[in-house]
Amino acid sequence: MGALDEVRALASAVARRHLLDLWDVEMVGQPGRQVVRVYVEGSRGVDLDTVAAVSEEISRGLDLKDPIPGRYTLEVSSPGLERRLKAPEHFAACVGRRAVVKTIEKLTASHRIDGEIVAATPETVTLAAGGEKVEVPLKSIRSARTIFEWK
Repeated sequence: MGALDEVRALASAVARRHLLDLWDVEMVGQPGRQVVRVYVEGSRGVDLDTVAAVSEEISRGLDLKDPIPGRYTLEVSSPGLERRLKAPEHFAACVGRRAVVKTIEKLTASHRIDGEIVAATPETVTLAAGGEKVEVPLKSIRSARTIFEWK
């Protein structure tokens, strides 16, 4: 099991203990100067006290297991209102929300599709954009994120 998988397993267990869901884990930077980002969410949101408790517990677990060689910085937060969508479950959780999807190849007149997520499967996401539905294979997505709209 690689370092990212070990961090993900630990963060998932800690999130569950705090009645939260693990949204994502990412490791960026160079070895010895990495940043480990853990994103958690809850049905009622995530407050700062909860983030601090989760961060402390993950930090203790990482100190014990030591899966990351060298120095690193741990950051724990919510995924935010405008969140990155990477996994099939991210798209499924955001059905009914607006998103912008950038694709590797042109599926419409542009590489960018801005619309409402109307369906998601393990292989595709369907957006209602410009009066039509566009089915996008997940393997064709370069990046995607939700769009927060003030009402």
